Amino acid sequence: MRHLILSLAFSIGVGAAAAPYAQQTNFGVPVLAIQAAQRQTSVAATWQPLPTPTGKVLEGAPTEAAPFNELIPSWNVTQPGDSSVVMEVRVRRPEGRWTPYFSFGTWRAAGPRASSPVRRTADGTVNTDTLSLPYRSTAFQYRLTLGAGSEVNLLSFNTADTALRLRDLGRAGRASAWNKVLKVPQRSQMIYKGGGEVWCSPTSVSMLLAFWQRPVRVPDAARATFDPVYDGFGNWPFNTAYAATQGMQAAVTRLGSLRDAESYISQGLPLALSIRFKAGELPNSPISFSNGHVMVLIGFDPQGNPVLNDPAARSDAAVQRTYPRAIFERLWLTHSGGMAYVMAPQPGG
Repeated sequence: MRHLILSLAFSIGVGAAAAPYAQQTNFGVPVLAIQAAQRQTSVAATWQPLPTPTGKVLEGAPTEAAPFNELIPSWNVTQPGDSSVVMEVRVRRPEGRWTPYFSFGTWRAAGPRASSPVRRTADGTVNTDTLSLPYRSTAFQYRLTLGAGSEVNLLSFNTADTALRLRDLGRAGRASAWNKVLKVPQRSQMIYKGGGEVWCSPTSVSMLLAFWQRPVRVPDAARATFDPVYDGFGNWPFNTAYAATQGMQAAVTRLGSLRDAESYISQGLPLALSIRFKAGELPNSPISFSNGHVMVLIGFDPQGNPVLNDPAARSDAAVQRTYPRAIFERLWLTHSGGMAYVMAPQPGG
C-alpha cells in the first residue's frame, strides 16, 4: 500500500509520464502552509507519521522513491543539554542489495557537533550534507541514534535526480505571485568583522527567524551552526536543525524552478536559497563572485524578477536586492539544484 501511495504521489503536479526531478518525503505533522505550498510545486511531497523509537534508535521502514542519485536529510529534534543525534541513511542499489548505512555526523543543539569526514566508496559518498550516488536508487532507509532525552519532531528527506535539475529552467511563472514582497528583516553578514564574510547561511537563517518573531543575533546563529569537519557554517541540515531549536519546523528541500518558489511566497513563506556565480554573472550583486552563497527570497517584483535579502551587502540598509529572473534561476539551479531552506512555526507553536 505504501508503494502505491508513493507512486500516486509522483504524478501529482508533474504528470504521470514523467518522474519528478525531486521528491520530499516527510515524517511528522505538517505545517499547513508548507504542505499547501508543496502541493503547488513540481516536487512530489508525502507526509507520514513518525515511527516510535525502539530504545535509543528510531529506524524507519524502507521507503520507495522516484529514481534519485542525491539525498539530503533534515531533522528537527528537541534536546536537553548536550544530548546528541546521529543521522544515518542507506539506499538500495539497482541490483537490489542494500548499502551500508552512511553517516551524516553528529548533531547537538548545544555542545560539539560535526559532519562525517568525506569517504568516497563504490556505494556512494556523503559530502557534508549530501549523499551522492554513482547510480540511481529507488529506495532509502533511515536510522537515528538518539541521545538521552532527545525527541524527534520532524524527519524530511529530499531525493533528486541531478540529470533533471535544469528540466524546468525558464518555466513560466505565476503572475498572481508577482508584485508581492514579504517584510523580512534585513541583516548583513559583512558588518561582523573577523569572520562575518562567511556567515551567509546563519545570517539568512537569522533573517528567517526574525520574520517569524524569533529574533536571534547573527553571531549566535553562526556559533550554533558551525561544523568543524566542514570547517564552515553552511552545513544545510545543521542550519535547519538549529532553526528547529527556535520553535520552527524546518527542512532542506530542492525546487525545480522559481515558479515552485512562487508557491511558497504565495503562502507567506520566505525561503533561503543557495547560488554560485562567477565575476560579472549576477548583476546588482554586492559581491563580484561567490563559490557558494545563501540569501533569502522575499518575493517578486511586478515583472516577476526575484527580490532577495542578500546578506553580502555592506550594511543592513543595502541588503534588499532585485536580480534578473532568468539569470538568477540559472545560477541557483546549476549550483545547488534549487536548494532551499523551508521553515515556519511548528504546529501548535
